[in-house]
Amino acid sequence: MVRIPRGCVVLTTLLLLAGGCNNGKAPASDAALAECRIARDALRTENNRLQERVSLVQSQAADLQSQIDNLAIKNNELAQWSRQVAERFGPSVWFVGPDEKPLPYQSIRNASPQLLLRRLNDLFEQSHQPRATLQKIEGDTAFIHIEQQQHLTQEMGTTGATAYLQAITYTLTSLPSIQYVAFDFEAGDHAIPGRYSR
Repeated sequence: MVRIPRGCVVLTTLLLLAGGCNNGKAPASDAALAECRIARDALRTENNRLQERVSLVQSQAADLQSQIDNLAIKNNELAQWSRQVAERFGPSVWFVGPDEKPLPYQSIRNASPQLLLRRLNDLFEQSHQPRATLQKIEGDTAFIHIEQQQHLTQEMGTTGATAYLQAITYTLTSLPSIQYVAFDFEAGDHAIPGRYSR
């Protein structure tokens, strides 16, 4: 069975009615022609209204795309600035600042990953946050196990958990040999494991 689009059916009906209206033989043809014109005008009005809506939506989509493009540029600039700041401090312990973003806390020349993590764990202990354990370093990735996982994933909130993971990531990636930190813990409401970078 061939399906005919609804618009074609309406248009065909209107044309047939109009054609029937133009032969001038039946007195009812004037009434039918008037109905055709009313239907046609209603369709034109609806089409114009829909066209205006389409134009408005297209304009809003273009504005949103422009905002997305601007945010992407700002995000790239911020990431570049962040890398430059981090490189300037060299091997450093990064800890959560007042706005819950990691800040350089202590610069340590010739620090090892173990020393940096030990100093960071001292800060975590003072602020009642979970302890992080360095499992291994493989290539450019440090593998970290989080103790008291439930505290991280369920009790610190998303912002707190994110800042905690960032503090570890920024601390370990302050070493030139480490580019990524792979976290090992069970996923929860506020944090998920995985491989992180600055």
